[in-house]
Amino acid sequence: MNSFFLPTRFEFGIGSFSLLGTEVKKLGGCALIVSYKDNSLKHYVQQAEELLQREGIKTILFEEVEANPEHEMVNRGGMMAQSQKCDVIIGLGGGSVMDTAKAIAVIAKENIDIWEIACGCKISKGRNALVLIPTTAGTGSEVTQYTVISNRKLKRKEGFARKEFYADVSIIDPTLTIGMPPFVTAETGMDALTHAIEAYTTKYANIITDIVAEKTIELIANNLRRAVFNGRDINARSAMLLASTLAGIAITHADTSLCHVIGEAIGAVYNSSHGLNVSLTLPAVMEFNLGSNLEKFAKISMLMGEKINGLSIREAAIKAPRAVRQLIIDIGMSKGLAEIGIKESDEVLALCTRPGSDAANRRSASYEDFKQLIKGSLSKNMSYWENNN
Repeated sequence: MNSFFLPTRFEFGIGSFSLLGTEVKKLGGCALIVSYKDNSLKHYVQQAEELLQREGIKTILFEEVEANPEHEMVNRGGMMAQSQKCDVIIGLGGGSVMDTAKAIAVIAKENIDIWEIACGCKISKGRNALVLIPTTAGTGSEVTQYTVISNRKLKRKEGFARKEFYADVSIIDPTLTIGMPPFVTAETGMDALTHAIEAYTTKYANIITDIVAEKTIELIANNLRRAVFNGRDINARSAMLLASTLAGIAITHADTSLCHVIGEAIGAVYNSSHGLNVSLTLPAVMEFNLGSNLEKFAKISMLMGEKINGLSIREAAIKAPRAVRQLIIDIGMSKGLAEIGIKESDEVLALCTRPGSDAANRRSASYEDFKQLIKGSLSKNMSYWENNN
């Protein structure tokens, strides 16, 4: 049985940012713009204010967002939305900004600590209107029901889903991604690829998510190198932003798996880049999972541009993690988690091995499996097989 649900309407295309004022006017009269203090975004924030004010919409800025959004910062944003009587929350930025905007939209109504919701508290009052505008091509948060919030005091990082986290509308304009520097383009692009490959190979994948994930993998394989090395290539930028959105749709329905289990655990302990955390574990996790679905991994090889004619299914499948490893090298990313300062850690392992953490993965992962996956991802070869063959 296949099920598909996507309540968010999105406007995709070059120039779609100009629709912001008219879209927000349909939803309310006072908007909190959630973003971060980043010179590369200053022009877009100013443009957003102008578009909104042109429609008579009052605007308030909340620019405290940082990578790995912290629950106390989110709560401050919720209090600001309440005190200023904002009825629309706009997230303008990357995944951290959009995740923060989602959380603010809820707690502005609920008036509780977002961490309580992360720990299972139900949402009873709904949320404020929500508009999301991505400026990076990676998380797909503009179309998902997920937010990811950190609690640094507890060294916890929780990704959790609620239907209220779906936006009313997302405005997805590739021109807003042109300012991304190469290293951000690489990290966010690999985040999207990780989403696609995980969604394609979880136990919850279905015929619809497979179609979406396959297209995503193909788009990234053909365009990420171009976007990294020529950031003004608008065709590559458009393809990557579409891939990011499609990958978000895929994980919304098929979930993620062990890369995100490990990546979020690392992020909680080290406060490191999510895109790096998950993508540098991807080759090792693919090797660990390869035998669970050889046909799909063989298809990944083909979508990544590998020549598989005349090969057995297993021979073709083995090329998939190699193709991903080569892409990581080609776009100049770190080779393994050790290069970004990550070490073997009992804290990380404890977070990885919480009950049900491997629920979406086709192959169950034990404490020892996680230990070996992390060890393999630390190495320059980013390989699980290196230590387990």
